[in-house]
Amino acid sequence: MAHFIFRCPATSLNVQHQTDDNPDISENEYVGVMCPACTNMHLLNRKTGKLLGQDGE
Repeated sequence: MAHFIFRCPATSLNVQHQTDDNPDISENEYVGVMCPACTNMHLLNRKTGKLLGQDGE
Protein backbone atom coordinates (compact mmCIF):
# COMPACT_ATOMS: atom_id res chain seq x y z
CA MET A 1 0.00 0.00 0.00
CA ALA A 2 1.18 3.49 -0.85
CA HIS A 3 0.42 6.31 1.59
CA PHE A 4 -0.37 9.83 0.38
CA ILE A 5 -0.97 13.07 2.19
CA PHE A 6 -3.15 15.58 0.37
CA ARG A 7 -4.52 18.95 1.42
CA CYS A 8 -8.32 19.08 1.62
CA PRO A 9 -9.44 21.97 -0.60
CA ALA A 10 -12.43 22.71 1.67
CA THR A 11 -10.65 22.81 5.06
CA SER A 12 -6.95 23.18 4.10
CA LEU A 13 -6.17 20.30 6.47
CA ASN A 14 -3.65 17.59 5.54
CA VAL A 15 -5.32 14.22 5.06
CA GLN A 16 -3.61 10.85 4.83
CA HIS A 17 -4.93 8.22 2.42
CA GLN A 18 -3.58 4.93 1.14
CA THR A 19 -3.93 3.29 -2.26
CA ASP A 20 -2.50 0.17 -3.85
CA ASP A 21 0.97 0.69 -5.31
CA ASN A 22 0.42 -1.05 -8.63
CA PRO A 23 3.14 0.15 -11.08
CA ASP A 24 0.81 -0.40 -14.08
CA ILE A 25 -1.55 2.43 -13.05
CA SER A 26 -1.89 5.25 -15.59
CA GLU A 27 -0.90 8.79 -14.53
CA ASN A 28 -4.36 9.91 -15.65
CA GLU A 29 -6.30 7.51 -13.41
CA TYR A 30 -8.21 9.05 -10.50
CA VAL A 31 -10.19 7.41 -7.74
CA GLY A 32 -12.90 8.94 -5.56
CA VAL A 33 -11.96 9.08 -1.87
CA MET A 34 -14.09 10.17 1.06
CA CYS A 35 -12.31 12.97 2.91
CA PRO A 36 -12.48 12.65 6.71
CA ALA A 37 -11.72 16.38 7.10
CA CYS A 38 -14.79 17.67 5.23
CA THR A 39 -16.78 14.44 4.52
CA ASN A 40 -16.86 15.28 0.78
CA MET A 41 -15.63 13.16 -2.11
CA HIS A 42 -12.34 14.18 -3.75
CA LEU A 43 -10.71 12.70 -6.86
CA LEU A 44 -7.19 11.49 -6.07
CA ASN A 45 -4.61 10.48 -8.67
CA ARG A 46 -3.60 6.93 -7.75
CA LYS A 47 -0.07 7.33 -9.11
CA THR A 48 0.93 10.80 -7.87
CA GLY A 49 -1.33 11.27 -4.83
CA LYS A 50 -2.48 14.69 -6.11
CA LEU A 51 -6.08 15.86 -6.24
CA LEU A 52 -7.78 16.52 -9.57
CA GLY A 53 -7.16 20.19 -10.39
CA GLN A 54 -4.33 20.54 -7.83
CA ASP A 55 -1.36 22.49 -9.18
CA GLY A 56 2.08 20.90 -9.02
CA GLU A 57 3.81 21.94 -5.79
